[in-house]
Amino acid sequence: MLFRSRRVIAAAVAALGLGIGSAVVASSSASAAPAAIPECTSANLAVWISPELANGAAGTIYYPLDFTNISNHTCYLVGWPGVSAVNGNIKQLGAAAVRDTTIPRRVVNVAPGGTAHATLLYVDAVVFNPGCGRVTASYLNVYPPDQRSARIAFFDNAVCTVKARTYLRIRRIQPGVG
Repeated sequence: MLFRSRRVIAAAVAALGLGIGSAVVASSSASAAPAAIPECTSANLAVWISPELANGAAGTIYYPLDFTNISNHTCYLVGWPGVSAVNGNIKQLGAAAVRDTTIPRRVVNVAPGGTAHATLLYVDAVVFNPGCGRVTASYLNVYPPDQRSARIAFFDNAVCTVKARTYLRIRRIQPGVG
């Protein structure tokens, strides 16, 4: 219930940011970004993880990391977000997510109220990284592609504090809700 309410809250924030009275389900498209469409900034986006949509096997869990456009104009995302687990003081815990570059990047146009996503691969810190300095993260610090300011997403999972241990991987931005 808590996870679902986070998604509802994010959708409500997006809807209020657009000045409309109800949540909007909008799609995003994948295509080349015309020069008139600006790149999405951190301020244009609400970011969240949807734990209820996670899946996985053999100790790796795949989480959709959603980016909702809360501005009043279409913008585009391209590439990989920067992601790291942090504690309640926003102090980084261990290594940042490694980019999974097996699929090339592509431009994703995100309409106002629309959502794009990237897939976050989380390797269970307890199962595959014994001795990694295990602690529980509070959030993810998420840098949209090409941005220098981060957004925060809830992430209550065990993580490694040893920077030499990789436990997060991130895939490229894709159209639609994860």
